[in-house]
Amino acid sequence: MKKFFGICAAILMLCMAIFPAKTSAQEDDGIAAFREALLSDSDAQDRIFRQDILFASPSLMAELDIMGMAEGEAFKSKGEFSIWIYNDDGTVTEKIIPYYMNQDGKNMDIYFKADKKWEKFTAPSLAAAITDFIATPTPEEVEKIIDETQEVTILQENDYRKIMLVHVDCEKFADSLKLLAEENPADNVAADESEIQNTFTNYLDTAIRNADIWYMWTIDKRDWHTVAMQYNLSGLIQELARAALNDPNQVWPDEISNLLETIAYYSEIRAYTTYPSDPAAKKLLEIPKKVLKATPVNDIVK
Repeated sequence: MKKFFGICAAILMLCMAIFPAKTSAQEDDGIAAFREALLSDSDAQDRIFRQDILFASPSLMAELDIMGMAEGEAFKSKGEFSIWIYNDDGTVTEKIIPYYMNQDGKNMDIYFKADKKWEKFTAPSLAAAITDFIATPTPEEVEKIIDETQEVTILQENDYRKIMLVHVDCEKFADSLKLLAEENPADNVAADESEIQNTFTNYLDTAIRNADIWYMWTIDKRDWHTVAMQYNLSGLIQELARAALNDPNQVWPDEISNLLETIAYYSEIRAYTTYPSDPAAKKLLEIPKKVLKATPVNDIVK
């Protein structure tokens, strides 16, 4: 069961990483507006966000509730990862895992309470990815984002707001993620886990190339700050399950096979992010002293 919860957590944490600040279409009005927004996007030194990621299926629900703040090149967040499994006998298995995350430069510490005690996982490669994520994109990176964009539609615009629907070019996006994974190998992975991770990486690559990934980006035209982001990642999670089901080298137990089929055809995953003004955020994100005494672990999934 711990392995199952770990896989679910890894999938949702992956979804956190899909942001436009780090993702060749023909230059139409939508792409031109997208380029203008990307070049004008004004990253404040202190940027607070709230994010909710929800996965739903007939037998399983999971939610990742996050509060975070980017401060210069540092990043802090806290939240809860919750899972509800609906069993055949009518009972519900619930698991709620609180966590804190603290990144500064090359240092990244994740504190989580999966059982009765707090544990700490150190991930320098994830720190590098977060540093890249919160940084203001250079003009060259903006062009890369545009190159990995299939289509942009302006849904609504007035003097104050602009709402754009952005479809990702999944082939190019998959190529970029593959290169990123090669440049930033996972931290503290035991030898017997490497084959599992390679298999999952191949499933993910197949899923991205077959999925339809899109998001809506709402910006305030007066100062070019992001107001809200909304993501539809249902196609991604469905294709990920199908990739596993279609693997000729795997014979899944009936329980896992049924779960994968449910995810492949009867599930959805969506994410919604807002950027509120919250003066109390810094205090709320401070890690309590008892959490700082957490026991170090080498494998967050285990």
